[in-house]
Amino acid sequence: MADCFKYAEPMKWRQIAWNGVRFDTPMDWEIGKIGHRYLLLETPRGPVMEVKWAPVKGKFKLRSQLKHLAASQGRQLRRSLREEKLPTDWARAIERYDSLGFAWQTNSIGGRGAVLYCPGCRKAVLLQFFETTGQRPFKQADRVLASFDDHTDDRKTFWSVFDIVAEVPATYHLKRFRFEAGAYELSFTNRQSQLTLLRWSPAAVLLKDGGLEGFEQRCLGLSANRSVRFKKRSPLTVELEYGSPSGLFPRLYRRLQRHPLYRSLRLWHEVDKNRILGVRLEDRQPIEAGVLDGICKTYATV
Repeated sequence: MADCFKYAEPMKWRQIAWNGVRFDTPMDWEIGKIGHRYLLLETPRGPVMEVKWAPVKGKFKLRSQLKHLAASQGRQLRRSLREEKLPTDWARAIERYDSLGFAWQTNSIGGRGAVLYCPGCRKAVLLQFFETTGQRPFKQADRVLASFDDHTDDRKTFWSVFDIVAEVPATYHLKRFRFEAGAYELSFTNRQSQLTLLRWSPAAVLLKDGGLEGFEQRCLGLSANRSVRFKKRSPLTVELEYGSPSGLFPRLYRRLQRHPLYRSLRLWHEVDKNRILGVRLEDRQPIEAGVLDGICKTYATV
């Protein structure tokens, strides 16, 4: 008798965190487009969710933002876009925000979402879900909204996109990023230093010729500098650093030089995940002991 009943497996979820916002989504929602403050999530059947956010300077009006959204859309969507009361579950999930709901419909796709504003951190968010034939993300929207957070810790910012996770000191701000097949790069900056997170795959192929040291020589070339000092050298980890020499004239040069003079790089091989990860720190001042360690401990693939 038991064989006559089929039980659906519970839906699996994961967290996405990018440049100050984080939220949970079903596992089959993939990032289709990514910007500094923009994410578009999709499945093989089409787009399911879009979120944009930005800090607000001066006064902010929810309805003015909705009018701006309407003006930026195509003619058919602009005509159908309307203010609409949020579903009860949605309103409860985002009650901590000032919010205004909206909806729209064209011949091929529909959308429902909300403009959000947080008076505490003064951040505005436009978040909407798309509905097309064969997929109805509105069913999962209340959980996504309940998990949404646009506040960052005073000490660190959490990042989780594609297959990487990291915690970055909050003093660093995203400068540029690159997601290509087999190679990711996220670069951050603060007043005088730069931080870069690196990721490559498949490691088994990339490490065939010379292991991690050979890979670093081919892809980064930092070890070609005469002043390089190796701190760790093993099959699974390579760490090296170099800085300007001591003395009166180098100190004067450092004072006039705008570019980083001290660099630390650590590469390591995640064998079970077939990935190479790297963290590079560049600074105008000597890099404090433990800073690189702290960042590397939180950086991983999942």
